[in-house]
Amino acid sequence: FGHRDREAGAPMEPDAIFRIASQTKALVSTGVMLLVEEGKLLLSDRLAKHMPEFERTTVAVPREDGGYDVVDAARPVTVRDLLTHTSGLGYGHGPAADRWQQAGLQGGYRADREEPIAETVARMADLPFDSQPGGPMVYGYSTDVLGALIERVSGQSLDEFLRERLFEPLGM
Repeated sequence: FGHRDREAGAPMEPDAIFRIASQTKALVSTGVMLLVEEGKLLLSDRLAKHMPEFERTTVAVPREDGGYDVVDAARPVTVRDLLTHTSGLGYGHGPAADRWQQAGLQGGYRADREEPIAETVARMADLPFDSQPGGPMVYGYSTDVLGALIERVSGQSLDEFLRERLFEPLGM
């Protein structure tokens, strides 16, 4: 029904492929919950238990003069924080935007990058977060980190894991 490209008049096909962008969040979150169900993860697990690069994270705290200070995170990031977007990890537009821009990590993960997501996520661990873990909801890279976590815990690439554990069983 309809068109896959209205301007070109191309009809919709049963096997049409679309970029789903943020809709991947639900799929990755479901993948994490499969690992929780199997006892391979706990919601209360510190992220660093599975991804040691997140053992010590920092937060950028804005100053009144427009600058910011970098302080240690008050507590570790947990799997639950990532699922609820309360990890403090944004898209690099917070107080330490200059550092995120310098690292080339502002504005979301883009498919045009050659760097594997696990390497990108590892670089994020060294940058100041937008808020304290367990604090306010911050829309950002939390689900990207969960994708890398799935890879680490399952031993599979994210695309293999999602295909085998979600798409094929659901006939997708």
